Amino acid sequence: TEREYGYDACSRVTRVSYPTAGDPDQTYAYGLSGRLVQASRGESTVEFAYNSLGLPVRETADGNTILRTYDHTGRILTLDSTTGASLRYTRNGYGELEGFTATGGSEADGAGSWESSHRHDTLGFEVERILPGGVVRSFAYDDIGRLVDARIRKDSRTRHMRRYRWGVADRLLSVEDSRRGETRYSYTPTGQLDRAEYPDGREQWRKSDPVGNLYPDPDMKLRRYLSGGRLEQDGEWHCEYDADGNLTERYLGTGKWLDGKKDRWRYRWNADGSLAKVVRPDKREVEFTYDALGRRLSKSFGTTVTRWVWNGNVPLHQWKQRREYSVMEDRWNTDTERHDMTVWLFDEESFVPMAMIKEGRSYSILTDQLGTPTEAYDADGNEVWSRMLDMDGNVIEETGNKGMVPFLFQGQYYDRETGLAYNRFRYYSPKMGMYVSQDPIGLAGRILNLYGYVDDTNAWSDIFGLIKFETNDPDLFPVTGNQQNTVTIKMQGSRGRDFTAAYKEAGISRKSATGYTWHHNDDFNPITGTCTMVLVRTEGRHKYESHTGAVKQFQDLMGHKYDTRAAVVESQSQGWLMGRKPSEKKNSYQKTS
Repeated sequence: TEREYGYDACSRVTRVSYPTAGDPDQTYAYGLSGRLVQASRGESTVEFAYNSLGLPVRETADGNTILRTYDHTGRILTLDSTTGASLRYTRNGYGELEGFTATGGSEADGAGSWESSHRHDTLGFEVERILPGGVVRSFAYDDIGRLVDARIRKDSRTRHMRRYRWGVADRLLSVEDSRRGETRYSYTPTGQLDRAEYPDGREQWRKSDPVGNLYPDPDMKLRRYLSGGRLEQDGEWHCEYDADGNLTERYLGTGKWLDGKKDRWRYRWNADGSLAKVVRPDKREVEFTYDALGRRLSKSFGTTVTRWVWNGNVPLHQWKQRREYSVMEDRWNTDTERHDMTVWLFDEESFVPMAMIKEGRSYSILTDQLGTPTEAYDADGNEVWSRMLDMDGNVIEETGNKGMVPFLFQGQYYDRETGLAYNRFRYYSPKMGMYVSQDPIGLAGRILNLYGYVDDTNAWSDIFGLIKFETNDPDLFPVTGNQQNTVTIKMQGSRGRDFTAAYKEAGISRKSATGYTWHHNDDFNPITGTCTMVLVRTEGRHKYESHTGAVKQFQDLMGHKYDTRAAVVESQSQGWLMGRKPSEKKNSYQKTS
């Protein structure tokens, strides 16, 4: 698809247009500090305002405004939304979350509330979470911080328990569930999750060839792939793609005139690679809209439109509206009345759902070791929903209010109408165990197969549909408490300054990280000046250096060699620099590692 880009004097993207496709332009505007202040796409516009620390204090999108306040360390204290949500955080002297309260909904619709309290051990690990209805969630960890025991108690009785058994290289070997029984996992010598045995005796295979193509059978004969990881045949199902590698059709049969195309699914794509429409086998259509940041704003199916308001990278509000088709006007007309008003609550700075407030009623959401929802409890402490997934995210068992919690793996929202999960910049298919379009950032996503999800769904996640992240990588610095081994910083122009900023953001001292070094991921954003830093073993860093890293990206985009005074001055001019200003003396800011 042909694209045209516009830039400002600082080489920041201000416009993306699609002259041959006819899709609406995406436009971006920046403040004096260089931060993004406005992003528009079609009729949707989002605006940002920041405090002196560069933290977003106001986010306005399509009539809704979110206001945030922070403490002196930059941790969030309050969040208020004009659509009807109020979040409050309380902390202890170490900055650990002690209490959280939320209200959601309007007085007319019936406002609801939810609260939790949290207890941590001396290392900062959360060991207990007290929820409404007398539900208590407790956690136990091994000597290196892995979750080994999670229990749900009420009235001093254990209602549900899971035990986790770990092997070498942080591979999850088994999960013992007090209700369902034991699930066992096996891996290839290189760490690829390839087999699961479930409590009912059923086996699931997830075999992989050398380039990452997945097969659901041990003999690897049930699927056929085209170049680039495109799945052509999956048992009796066949797939077709467009020139950009997007899935356009999935059907039973060969597609030849004698065989035809049965149970045919069709997919239509926007020029920017986002999914615009799915036509189901029953000819009913599911349509989607997005903002300029790739956040999904609406889903339309039949006479129902589902809409979302976002809190940064996670949904905050969700509701439904009814619509009717006018033959005279040849268009859909949508009612203004909202129903099924829902407020989604997530763990702090996380994609892990914690609770929901729907139509004035609150529900606690409990998750597994990876943050995947497993149960939900109402305000009286009654279990109202539970779910068990297989290795690819397909439902094995679901009880209670089916479909109540739509989240699969972190960052994924499952659409029952299509069988796909929205994953920000792509859609994931649990049935296929892969994405239905290529990775927008190509091989920078750290996986050879451009449609692949992650190698180990027990330990990895891909929250944006762009790049996999291993939460239990043995080469990562072992964190405790509120420490982080993966942080986002603003690039300072020198590695030494970057390392200082990363240690501060991570809450880790240099002395305690002997034998580890910071690595720049190759995700430098010239608009915000940010990149991701990962603290890894010095001898294990080689596996992160197969890609160029943000330092080279900074040099290419900003025009200055890194670790020089010119690069630091450039960071200062962009409003990214922290700490001391560059001296008049033209020293070279030598590389520190």
